[in-house]
Amino acid sequence: MSKTSSGGQGPQRRRRRRWVVVLLVLVAAAGGYGWYARPWEPKVEQVAAEVLSPSSVSQVLAVNGRVAAGRQVTVRAAVAAQVLRIGADEGDAVAAGDMLVTLDPAVIEAQVEQARAALEAQQARQLQAQTALERARALGENTTRSSREDAELALAASEKQTAGLEAALAEVERQAENYVIRAPIGGVVLSRDVDVGQLVDPQSALFVVADTSDLIVETDVDELYSARVMPGLKALLQPVGASVAQHGTVVFAAPSVDSATGGRAIRIAFDDKVSLPVGLTVNANVIVNEVPDALSLPRSAIVTEGAESHVLVIAAGRAEIRPITFNDWPADRVIVTSGLAAGDVVIVDATAVAPGALVAANLAAN
Repeated sequence: MSKTSSGGQGPQRRRRRRWVVVLLVLVAAAGGYGWYARPWEPKVEQVAAEVLSPSSVSQVLAVNGRVAAGRQVTVRAAVAAQVLRIGADEGDAVAAGDMLVTLDPAVIEAQVEQARAALEAQQARQLQAQTALERARALGENTTRSSREDAELALAASEKQTAGLEAALAEVERQAENYVIRAPIGGVVLSRDVDVGQLVDPQSALFVVADTSDLIVETDVDELYSARVMPGLKALLQPVGASVAQHGTVVFAAPSVDSATGGRAIRIAFDDKVSLPVGLTVNANVIVNEVPDALSLPRSAIVTEGAESHVLVIAAGRAEIRPITFNDWPADRVIVTSGLAAGDVVIVDATAVAPGALVAANLAAN
């Protein structure tokens, strides 16, 4: 019996010894990891940074605009009448003077005939007055002086009446020309808003004709930067769908800011001739200023609190606050005007670490 009891205790002791060995191994591993990790020592954080170096920096104002014609005219009727004929359609090329619309001239033709008849009747009366005066003068002493004077006055009055009716006829004939509406400029018909049989009047917009040989980009800039934009500035113009930008020049800047939108209207001309549809969206980058040998840094590196701004620079292995001033501009990078020098290592993300933290620079190309 005693042998049986002793044989059962042997495997139990061996199992206990194995568990003790495993436990000792785990304790040793944990101690080794703790010694390797050294949690009591401060950790150095890797942060994205860049070394400041002078370079040429352009201050660019990015805006969206639309293609417009340099000259564009809305054609209206000068009189009220019914449309008889249409001479052009949307998209047609027209020359200055081409017929666009013919209006029903029935009323004006009747007025012309009446004016012409009135003039012809008066011309006959003037001829009679001229004949009477010549007869009086031919009689000489056989007629009284007062008779000759009356004949002269009658002729003068008749001549004035004739002149008045001639002017009236010329005016009616001039008005008759308004019944044929012609293209005021050469170009392309952008829109047609009239049909045969329609009754039009001077308030009716019939056509829009544009000279598309001289295209511009119309846009506006925010009033915050509007004082920096002026005629003569260069720009890069990239129409939607185009892979290559075109060079342009600001040719107009409105003398006032629109109080409703807060924008200042500008126009940018293409330096080279282009063929684009009017109304196409264009991404315009207006080059407002070019600064040689400037120090620039990402906007994300700047912390602004009230009127003060600062960045974090790496100095002696730590993140150090450095107050700065900079030229604020709507761009990802801004120009530093004071507080930093070439060679300073600036942390790109000012929120990545706390001031005073141990850091190592992971340098990014600027």
